[in-house]
Amino acid sequence: MKLDIVFSGVGGQGVVVLSDIYCEAAMLDGFDVAKAEVHGMAQRGGSIVAFARIGDKVESPLIEAGKADVLVGFEILETARALPMLKKNGTVIVNMKYIQPNCMISGVKPKKTEELIAMLRAKAKVHEVDGIGIAEKLGNTLVVNTILLGALSALPEIPVKKESFQQAIASRLKEKYVNLNLKAFQLGRESVLMS
Repeated sequence: MKLDIVFSGVGGQGVVVLSDIYCEAAMLDGFDVAKAEVHGMAQRGGSIVAFARIGDKVESPLIEAGKADVLVGFEILETARALPMLKKNGTVIVNMKYIQPNCMISGVKPKKTEELIAMLRAKAKVHEVDGIGIAEKLGNTLVVNTILLGALSALPEIPVKKESFQQAIASRLKEKYVNLNLKAFQLGRESVLMS
């Protein structure tokens, strides 16, 4: 058994925290885990990518291009950028937020959201998640990453138990935020299970 996941977003969205919780949950279920991150200019709002590999025995944390089973995107453009990492007919979970790049080449028009989503759908099974909308209903936009974790946990190819994710959330986050994040996790699960 082997499962490779790429998490993609921009600095400050909680990509590293989410990948840490995912890996902890997998370890609770007895899987071997390897993880790596590429930060780049993440502290200045740039791209950040995290790799998480789980299985019976994992040798390396890095995932080759075209080999990831699942891509979790914290916003549409970064998801499209990470798409070459995904295997053919892989699965994408994408938060439907679009962040305009800070700088662009003069004369180049940014792609529209619809174009980016069509690009994703052409290569993968796509689960669109309104992370911001769900988070706003909960009264805290900082829980988008936990919503995405819930969506990820609902995929049939994810062998990690729901209870292990909940336990990892409770152990990784400050106590005063645990209940809110558990609600966010459940709503994220429902967004995939009901689609």
